[in-house]
Amino acid sequence: MIMEHRDEEFPAAKYVNHELSMTLDSTDAFEGPEKLLEIWYAPSKDLLAGGLKSPKGLRAIPRTRWEEVLDHVHCKVLSVVQTEEMDAYVLSESSLFVFPHKVILKTCGTTTTLAGIAPLQDAVAQYVGYPRDKQPWRVFYSRKSFMFPERQVHPHTSWADEVAFLDAHYDNGTAYIIGNVNADHWYLYATRPQYFDPELRLPVNGVDLRSNVKLNDQTLEILMTDLSPVHASQFFTERLPTVSDGTDSMASSVSSLGAEADDSDPGHVLGNVVTKSTGIDQIYPTEQQIVDSFCFSPCGYSCNGLVKEGYYFTIHVTPERHCSYASFETNVPPSHYGMNDLDVLDKVVEIFRPGKFSVTLFDSEDNSLLTKKMPIHLASYKRTEKISYELDGYNLVFLSFEANRAKDTAVF
Repeated sequence: MIMEHRDEEFPAAKYVNHELSMTLDSTDAFEGPEKLLEIWYAPSKDLLAGGLKSPKGLRAIPRTRWEEVLDHVHCKVLSVVQTEEMDAYVLSESSLFVFPHKVILKTCGTTTTLAGIAPLQDAVAQYVGYPRDKQPWRVFYSRKSFMFPERQVHPHTSWADEVAFLDAHYDNGTAYIIGNVNADHWYLYATRPQYFDPELRLPVNGVDLRSNVKLNDQTLEILMTDLSPVHASQFFTERLPTVSDGTDSMASSVSSLGAEADDSDPGHVLGNVVTKSTGIDQIYPTEQQIVDSFCFSPCGYSCNGLVKEGYYFTIHVTPERHCSYASFETNVPPSHYGMNDLDVLDKVVEIFRPGKFSVTLFDSEDNSLLTKKMPIHLASYKRTEKISYELDGYNLVFLSFEANRAKDTAVF
């Protein structure tokens, strides 16, 4: 775990599953594109109040219970970092983020993400006191088109099956297929915002919580395929320095709190090496971040980056040439670091140099350059598609790109 912070204002604790970390093998990994489930029980942690069992909200659910939920999804916990704002889990297949008021579950391969809904509802009812039969405030489910759809299992055997499964659990859901169905495209399921139940939540500063709440929320996702072989090779463990034992200097935390990072297994140690060598730790130029990363054997990489004030980024890489894929997701406001979304896009694409990639942006404020009709320059790529939607409380932009071998710069 790389802890870049230099003060005590960003404390963190970490758990590592060393037994699983030492034995996990990615030889049979093939399906990089993740299934992304995001469930909001309130618009913010401040609005998840009265009537619930714990002020911690979803964070009151213990790790052991999350592991039981993940058993239904068919993935395991590799490590967990806890900050004041969230719990971030690196999984054997991608990531889990737990906030007081929402949960984000992102899993790849043949995991059964939606099968985790029912056990999650049970856990939320038991530890948080949110009624099991009451619909969450909002639910989002999305994924890129699969590379090998015939290998998926129920309920992910088709988009129609996934929508039917979601409709069985939630009301007022709308399903979208975005992009060229004969090329890379993206699927989205979203429920409409639910009104608040005053018996569960108390008014805050005189606000009627039964009305819609304006959010300041943005999520940027970059989904990349056909990675440059040179850049993909950075994520093969056989090309990395040998880690003879857990005493490697990269395994220790530089936290001013003096807490040990507990990264004493090759997967986490090499993950730290790759995070530094690829420049992943420099996507956001801040020392106020923690990057929990893992390198799989013989190849593959996952990391969760935690930034102050409850912001995160997460990266997952499947580097094999026949199915190469990398994803980047974040809710970090780039303006906090003197950047915009295009700066972040440039940095991420430069790490992987994909042959194709798509970008999705959810923005509640419509303040991103990607949502506006402005001239944008991106070296060596041409835009092949741009689609915009207005959803309940959000603007959505979907962009597709492919490498432009004939020109140095594309304008779109």
